[in-house]
Amino acid sequence: AEFEKLGEKEDFSTIVDGMMRQLLGKELMYEPMKQVCEKYPEWLAVQVDSLPKEEYERYGTQYQYFQRIVAVYETEPDNFPRIMELMHDVQQYGQPPAEIIKELAPGLEFNEEGMPIMPGMGQTTMPSQMPGMPGIPFPESAPDGQPCSVM
Repeated sequence: AEFEKLGEKEDFSTIVDGMMRQLLGKELMYEPMKQVCEKYPEWLAVQVDSLPKEEYERYGTQYQYFQRIVAVYETEPDNFPRIMELMHDVQQYGQPPAEIIKELAPGLEFNEEGMPIMPGMGQTTMPSQMPGMPGIPFPESAPDGQPCSVM
């Protein structure tokens, strides 16, 4: 009965909103965002002569968005609509520099598009490429050889 209720728009919306609040909450996102902000000025200074002007400016704008996000986490951590707005806006500037992310998360590997490669998932890092998504084949067995099942 509960599962059937998930189909109702309001309930589903509430569930998604709750998940997003958890995923973007200060306790999960603040430290990584702050660490990226701390690394950005030095990275920009090193890259100023080696990047094309347009790309350098894009990273500079992206850095400004990271600063805004950190500021909201520090001053109004419960302002979820503002955090969502800034997170949405920063996405138009692409992934942060791989060098910064690699420094903060040693061992993390990236694909050609700069997206992190998730362990055990190979190159499938976008939600549209996740196993079980429409149009994407799903393996019949798990890596340990056991059959895949929901229950």
